[in-house]
Amino acid sequence: MISRSVYRPVLAALLLLAGLCSNPFPALAAPTPTQLVEAIASSKVLPASVRVNAQYYMGQVSVYMYRSGRVPDNDLKIDSVLVTKVLRDKFGTDVKSVQLNFYDSNNQRDVRQCVVSQAQVDDFAARKMSQEQLLNYLTITRTTAGGGGSSGGGSYANAAKEQVLAAVCSPGYKEEDRGILLLQIKAIAKRDGNFQKLFAKFKQMDDMIKAGKSEEIVPVYNDLIPMITIEQANCNQRAAAAVNDAASRNNQAIVQSAFMSYFPRVGFAYHRRVAIWSAIKRMNAGGRDASAYVEYLQNRVDKPFIAGDLEGMKAGIIQLEQQLGIPVTFNWN
Repeated sequence: MISRSVYRPVLAALLLLAGLCSNPFPALAAPTPTQLVEAIASSKVLPASVRVNAQYYMGQVSVYMYRSGRVPDNDLKIDSVLVTKVLRDKFGTDVKSVQLNFYDSNNQRDVRQCVVSQAQVDDFAARKMSQEQLLNYLTITRTTAGGGGSSGGGSYANAAKEQVLAAVCSPGYKEEDRGILLLQIKAIAKRDGNFQKLFAKFKQMDDMIKAGKSEEIVPVYNDLIPMITIEQANCNQRAAAAVNDAASRNNQAIVQSAFMSYFPRVGFAYHRRVAIWSAIKRMNAGGRDASAYVEYLQNRVDKPFIAGDLEGMKAGIIQLEQQLGIPVTFNWN
């Protein structure tokens, strides 16, 4: 019989290789806690002795369970990935991210948390990230359940990131719901988003709980939800803009490096290669992004030329000429 220490990695590998997005269609309605729990239980990706609770809110699933403090962090990462795959398979793109809360079965105040984000899910599904990279990218955060966050009755509008990341919910009214909001605020803080106002609003609720004014948190809670959603969108936009800026700078660096040091080597099809290079320089001088043409010239023309692959070089020259609007001839002098 295969031992559990062998069984779980084998199961993890099989499920990971299957991809995290085998169901491309969104669910017709937001999953209920019962549906989430049933999906995880029926999958049998967790030990049979583990019982889970789960909640869904605006694309984020929060899963709660008790696990022994002796379970290694890496095993909890694998659990997180497997549970995420199960939920994505079952509920499709309704599940944007999954946050796992592993309560210590021997000390219930100690919690280990792991969040599998939408970006990680999508990158792995698109094979942009390997299994090893995904597991290395995930982090296990340790926190304490029910311990008050930062003390004091002043404003939290200027809270430091470390203060936010160390905060926990006070026990009581809507504790799990408030915990989900806090995790979202922490995620925004980790991405260097505008988390201070969000955290101040959250601590306002926390202070109401401590003062016994539980029912008064409802309007504050309802205000905080759209604030978090907007800032999450802002974080995504800033991240996309940063990626585009980096790509643009990289492309420009390719072009500038080529213009400073490159000129077609003398040899086969020299005149046609010079004509191609002149067309690329004119494109760049006209303000158009010529980086793709420079890269193609270097990889699909120059490299075959150096390797003596004249047929491969011819194909690259013809392709570039067609793209640049240079008349294609049968003269290779």
